[in-house]
Order: sequence, then structure tokens, then C-alpha cells
Amino acid sequence: MDTRETIDYCIDSAVKIGEETYDMILDFSDESVEHVDKILDGYHERYLHPEKDEGFIKGHVNTYAHIFGIYVGEVLIRSHAKDYVWQETEAGITLIKNESNHINPITKAYKQIINGKEGGDDIKSFFEVAIFIVKGSFPK
Repeated sequence: MDTRETIDYCIDSAVKIGEETYDMILDFSDESVEHVDKILDGYHERYLHPEKDEGFIKGHVNTYAHIFGIYVGEVLIRSHAKDYVWQETEAGITLIKNESNHINPITKAYKQIINGKEGGDDIKSFFEVAIFIVKGSFPK
């Protein structure tokens, strides 16, 4: 799969999982990131207690981090960061505006699944900070 196919697959998967598994509508609104936050919290709980799903999440963290990280990045692009594009980098698929402006929601989704909010990783807070960054209004 090339980068665009991966992105499209992840977006479609996020919307489908949100609706079919969690009865949550992921409609690319800022508010839908809260749904993703709840889904990732659930994955973190399953990660901490692998006996609940026979270790499934532990073996698929990277997949779900891509699915929901790319979804969150797509919300950013569609609503706030129209001058950012997805690009394959050494760090994986990343949102890039230019050489010095990169945002990696996949990494943040991965960290929330592994570390949880108590470990300081929260996709909703990440998203809120990313909005300030892409608008150039992040406090100095």
C-alpha cells in the first residue's frame, strides 16, 4: 500500500470502527476527537489488562494508533491545517507544512494506548495544542 492508500484505509476504518463498534459518529468535526479520545482510553484499559481480550490490543497497538492518529490528523487538515499534507518521513506518516513544521498524531495515539492519560498522553489535548500550532498562535 502506498501512503495515500494507507491514509484512506485508516480514515475509512476509523469511521467504521467508531460507528459499528462504539456507536460513535466520527464526522471529522473537532468534537469527534473526543470520541477518539474515549476509544483510545478503552484500548489503553485493554492494553493494561490483556486478559480481557486475549492480548489482541497488545499485538495491534501500531495498527490502531495509525487508524485513529490519521483520523485525528485528517480532522486537523479539514478544519484547521489546510496547508499541511501527509508525508512519509523517517518517523512514519506525518503531517507536514514545511521543514520546521511537523505534527505526528499517530505517535500521540500510540502513546495514549500504551501510557494512557495518567502517563501524560491525551489525543484530545494534543489536538487542541495542534490547532494553536497550525494557526501560528501557540503562546511563546
